[in-house]
Amino acid sequence: MQTNEFVRFLIERHMPVFTLNDAEKILRKSRPYSILYLHRCMNKGFIGRVERGLYYLKQRYNEYEIASHVVSPSYVSMVSALAYYGLTTQIPRVVYVVSTKRHSKIRGVAGFDIVFKKIKKDMLFGYRKEADGNIFIAEPEKALIDIYYFSDINDLDPSALERPARMDINRLMFYAMKSKKRSVLVGIAALLKEYGYTERAKKLAASVKVNKAGA
Repeated sequence: MQTNEFVRFLIERHMPVFTLNDAEKILRKSRPYSILYLHRCMNKGFIGRVERGLYYLKQRYNEYEIASHVVSPSYVSMVSALAYYGLTTQIPRVVYVVSTKRHSKIRGVAGFDIVFKKIKKDMLFGYRKEADGNIFIAEPEKALIDIYYFSDINDLDPSALERPARMDINRLMFYAMKSKKRSVLVGIAALLKEYGYTERAKKLAASVKVNKAGA
């Protein structure tokens, strides 16, 4: 199969991120042949390598899509998700991925790094697959919860809570209480109070007293 045919096949099937196993099936060739074939494609500048066995189309890549496909289950979150939704003025060159699995940081993929954060299984909620691509990403409210869960407050730009809020405050409260983590409950309560949601802040702060889980 010619390189342009291989690339066209991936584009037509919406596979900007693919594995070595995918390449073997497409080429209908052995693993050693497929590895050499992909190396030639990389040398020609058509594809890039994320890590061993995982590749992306250089002409169609999206950093969120690439980051979403390194480990499963996982989703893009924290300041990266807020940037995706336009809820922060920051322009991160790091894509944060939350997963129940550990994974080492991946550096220098198309000019950005991918940082993985391990989370408990009961915190694996509040994310979705975007309809216009293969991106698994946190809802804005869960992205904010994850920031407090991992204590990465320096990444926080809470402008989304400025009135009128561009975030669902009820959902934010629900996710905070679902986390059952004291630092999340206290942090979100303080944030709500700061932005004038006094009664909701009191309700969330009150739940800290009856919630013994978390730290």
